[in-house]
This record gives sequence, structure tokens and C-alpha cells, in this order.
Amino acid sequence: MIQIFLGPPGTGKTETSIRIVEKYLEKGVPPDRIAYLAFTRRASLEAKHRAMERFNLSSSELPYFRTLHSLAYLQIGILRNQIMNRKNFEEVSQWLKIGTFFGNEQESGPFKDFGYGDKYLELINIARITQIPLKQIYKESPSRHLVTWQNLEYVARGLSHYKKVHSLFDYTDMLEQFVLGGFSPKLEVVIIDEAQDLSSLQWQMVHQIAKKADHVYIAGDDDQAIYRWAGADIDHFINLDGQVHTLSQSFRIPKSHHQLSQRLIKSVFNRRDKQFLPREEEGAVSWYRHSEQVNLSDGEWLLLARTVRGANQLEEEVRSRGYLYDYEGSSSADSKVIQAITIWEKMRDGNKFPVVDIRKVYKLMRVHDQVAYGFKGLQGIEEDGLYGIEDLQESFGLLVDSPWETALGLVSERDSRYIGACLKKGEKLTGKPRVRISTIHRAKGAQAENVCLMTDVSKRSNSRWTSSEQDDEARVFYVGLTRAKQTLHLVHPMHGSGYDLPA
Repeated sequence: MIQIFLGPPGTGKTETSIRIVEKYLEKGVPPDRIAYLAFTRRASLEAKHRAMERFNLSSSELPYFRTLHSLAYLQIGILRNQIMNRKNFEEVSQWLKIGTFFGNEQESGPFKDFGYGDKYLELINIARITQIPLKQIYKESPSRHLVTWQNLEYVARGLSHYKKVHSLFDYTDMLEQFVLGGFSPKLEVVIIDEAQDLSSLQWQMVHQIAKKADHVYIAGDDDQAIYRWAGADIDHFINLDGQVHTLSQSFRIPKSHHQLSQRLIKSVFNRRDKQFLPREEEGAVSWYRHSEQVNLSDGEWLLLARTVRGANQLEEEVRSRGYLYDYEGSSSADSKVIQAITIWEKMRDGNKFPVVDIRKVYKLMRVHDQVAYGFKGLQGIEEDGLYGIEDLQESFGLLVDSPWETALGLVSERDSRYIGACLKKGEKLTGKPRVRISTIHRAKGAQAENVCLMTDVSKRSNSRWTSSEQDDEARVFYVGLTRAKQTLHLVHPMHGSGYDLPA
């Protein structure tokens, strides 16, 4: 019988899976007969690293700790050069004469983003992973006004023909080949994580794998299923037969956040009912009319928006307020500039540095103004020596000893003003920024001591959503409400549309 583990937010779903692995290792099951398969690469790598560290195993001893796509690639045995890449998509675009074939600006150059953000490739792929006819996907898509059916059908046929002629595979082809060819390995233990996000095609793959396994565990949380629009088959997970276990204790969510999020999620009609306990701490929930009212001066922060546009607006605001931040994995300040500033200011305090660090500083100095011509390469300098400002002024062309704002003349005025504002706020230039900005979808699985959640939604009002869309939207904001460990700050817009969270 399949064992189903429902993992509400912060209940330790990954840790539970690792304990299952531990149980079977202690029973003598070889690690290469245990599979941990996840929807995302991040989840599979996290589980693999935990297992390697806890059980003193190498990566090669855990060959089946991977994503479903990666497993398909491994089992089918195709070569890396057989996988569609950006160059291939560009060739398809040229071959189909996309640039001249499509008449309006919105429909030009559909392959520029390698499929992401491109409505043609998006619709084609959703049809394939959901196993729903492309015509039906097109008719039901809110993006159908961006493309025409004739052009969509043309691209679908052309793409398929190109791959066949050149013997190439995309990631969905791998899943299809896995299912059609029966490539499932024989395993003793299989753990499927993030199961609520699997598509119909991926579920076919999972069931094939499960048939050849002795013990099957499927973990997920339908309340956090926020990828229906990308092809996730939520109903399959909700209706899955098996022995159900609910992880009952959240190690993240305080009482006040739990109460609010539960009132929201209970509005979802189609879900598995589940009960779990919050932390003993009360936590705090605050409401605002503008994100500028939220004090970001201290602590760890995660700022969440419903849309990319909202996240971009948050970025502009946080930058204008003089805080360092991380936006989708990228720091707001250039690491090379930060390094140079840090080294230079320490040199002004009397510290000496090796040549490798001196070069980082010289690269941001203007010739003739801050460093003499011919000295940016520091020719003739001893590579194993340590040098201070006086040493460099005497022998290696340094012309200044002023603060970094004037000494590093090649730092852009925009960056100089921004970093200067951050320093005035007391922001630490080194280490990870304490403020992170993300969409709710990208933040799934993330957490922070303090969370600021923007409730802005699209121009379409809540009343115009279908019942399934209402469920999907509730799940998205449920994910947003359950990221904070201490304080939750909710910003409802003064103008425009905001999601109606329960009071």
C-alpha cells in the first residue's frame, strides 16, 4: 500500500523523508536501491545533501536522489548534445520564419526566452504534460488573446518536425519516452516529494516506478498546490489512494499566523482536510496600506508579491530606501564593487592586502585620475607580498587616498549613490543581504523571521474568478501567509485590486 504523507507548512516533510531513508538503511537496504524523487532540483539536492551528511554517503552512492526529469534522462540513456538548447530554439525560430510570419509585436520572436515566458511554447508544453488536446488548452487559456490558433498550431507542428529531423529531445520528450518505453528501475524504496505539483504525465511516470518498488511513500500538501496553471494535476494528488499520515506539528508557524492561514485555506472547496498544530509563540500580524510603512531596518526579511510586476515594484522601493537586498538569487549590489569598497576602506585604515585584492581595487580606478597609466596591471609587483596605500603610492602608480566614493571612479554614479545610502543605514556590505524579494511562487519552501506580503492581484476582481481559480488563488496566498516565523506584515493597496484576506 502507498503511504501518503501530508506535510503542512513547516512540519518537516523533508526531515520525515530522510528518517524513512534511515529506517531502510538500518534494515540493510543498499542506498542505490532507495530513490528520492522531487518536482524541483532544489528539493532533490537538499534531500541528497542531508542524506550524504547524515549517513556518510557519497553522491555516487545515491544515484536516485534526483528530479523526475533527471531520472528520465538517466534511464533513457540519451546524450547531453541530444537535448534541445537555446541555439536549437533559435534555429527553429529562424526555420519557421517566426520574425516575419507573425504579424503583431506581441507574437514576434517567441523563442527569445528559451520557452519561459513564451506563450507558444508554454501552451504547447502544458497540453503535452496534462495530456489535454492543444486546441482545448488554447480555448481555456487566459493568454489566448496573445496568440492565434493558426500560429500556435503552426509552431507546434514545426517544433515537432525539427526535433524529429535532428534527433533531439526536450524535457517533456524525456518523460514521454520514459512512460512509453517502460524505463523504470527496480527499487526497494521510493519517496516522491512535492507530489501536489506533478502533472498528469509525471503521475504516469510515478505509477510506473511504484509498480516496481517494494515500498512507496508520496509526500506533499495540496493546500500548497500553486502550479495548476503550469499543468499540475492537483486532483490526482487529492484523490490518491493510500494510507494517509498528516505531519501534525509545524516548527515554523506561530499561533496568530496559523489562525489567519487556516481561515483562508478552509475556503478552498477541493482539498484534503488536515489538522496540525502551530508553535507555542503567538507571533504578530500587522496590516498596512503601503509597504513603505513597514520598518525594514532590523532583522531578516522576506518581501513577497503575487506577480512579477509587484516584485519589481518592491525592488524599486527597497532600493530607494537604501537597503541591500536579494532578488531571485541576485544581490542588489555588484559583488565585485562591494569587494573593492571593502578592501579599499580597510586599506585606508592601515591594513595591507595581497596583489589579488589590489587588482580588484585598481580595476575600478580611473586611469590618470586615481591610478597612473600602465599600473592597472601592477607589472613587476611581487605576487606573494602585502601592500598598503603608501606602498602603492610609492611604487605602483596609486594617485589617491580619498574615500571610496571618489577613489573608485569607475563605480557608476547610480551604484555609488545606492551603496552610500546603504552604508548610511548601517547595512553590512558583506554576507547575504538580510532582505529578500520574491514572488510567492518562487518563495515556496522558503521562510524568514519576518515576512511582508503584498496582497495586490491582477486587475481582474475576485468576483470574476471561477471556483477553481478562487481555490488556486487562496492556495497561493496561503503559501504567502505561512512563510514567517515571527512577524507577518500584510499590505493591502490603497488603489487597485487587493486579495480579500480574512480579517
